[in-house]
Amino acid sequence: MTPPPPSRVLLIKPSSLGDVATAVPVLRALRRQFPAAHLSWMLSSGCAPLLAGDGDLDEIVLFERRKLGAWWRSAAAGGQLVRFLDGLRRGRYDWVIDLQGLLRSGLFALATGAPLRAGFADAREGASAFYTHRCRPRQRHTIDRNIAVARMLGVEAARADLTLAVSDEGRRFAEEFRREAGAAGGYYVCVPPTRWASKLYPPRRWRQVVAALARRLPVAVVGTASDAALCRQVADASPAARDLAGRTSIPQLVGLIAASAAVVCSDSAAQFIAAAVGRPAVVLVGPTRVERTGPCAGGRAVVAPLPCRGCLRRRCRHITCMEAIDPGEVVAAVERLPAT
Repeated sequence: MTPPPPSRVLLIKPSSLGDVATAVPVLRALRRQFPAAHLSWMLSSGCAPLLAGDGDLDEIVLFERRKLGAWWRSAAAGGQLVRFLDGLRRGRYDWVIDLQGLLRSGLFALATGAPLRAGFADAREGASAFYTHRCRPRQRHTIDRNIAVARMLGVEAARADLTLAVSDEGRRFAEEFRREAGAAGGYYVCVPPTRWASKLYPPRRWRQVVAALARRLPVAVVGTASDAALCRQVADASPAARDLAGRTSIPQLVGLIAASAAVVCSDSAAQFIAAAVGRPAVVLVGPTRVERTGPCAGGRAVVAPLPCRGCLRRRCRHITCMEAIDPGEVVAAVERLPAT
């Protein structure tokens, strides 16, 4: 039975950046179906800039994981947690959709007191015990699983709803980069860093990729400030490559990708941002699985040719799978991308 239309909805998907991007279709569909509803999203402070100012979102509920996680050893943090939970209750949500699927997020859903609390039946750490509506998606890809939860509630989300707006800040940053790099004919964005050590493509192979791509178009090498050494090593492969490590905010990154010819990255947030702004991506896949987090919207995967690929291990003593990906194959995949 389709539940009654909600007046107030909370989405719970605080992190990471790529996971937040893959949940955007649920937000778009909720706004389309319930134009007058108050839509809130629980986000970590690190991910909040991705959706700050989004026209479909009424409120961001900031989740400070590190501060709140210290509740058991700090009276101040304990007080913050009490206030946070009280704020969830006072949100008076009709629907809560938990797309994180952890014990913590399930407890947050319960704390709202919402009459409808939806999530995955196979949520980890027993989180599904806190839901009133449980979804068992047949689909494997994370985008499609999120969409399945929405559709269980009668909300017609679709992959085409994976969209992100480009801010004025992002557009200005991309235009400045284009001028500085002499990239009137376009440029590539390469993102060497990853959150998992096992997903890291060896720097020397990244250098080969960047050197080859830079013979066609300038290359922006992107990462956070903590990735400076890696990005500098990769960007030094060609005078036509620019090291932007630590120089892009999230809105600027979105703008940079939106104005690019293509993105090259490991299985990371950059591929989903690219899809959300209509740019193709070549994704290097080793320990993860294409059917779960592979590229969409015209992207291409270059998959490690080894039987151990897809192990889902965050750490590996040899990382042979990423080592086995041929730089020439990566460059060829970029060359085969459809013209946009």
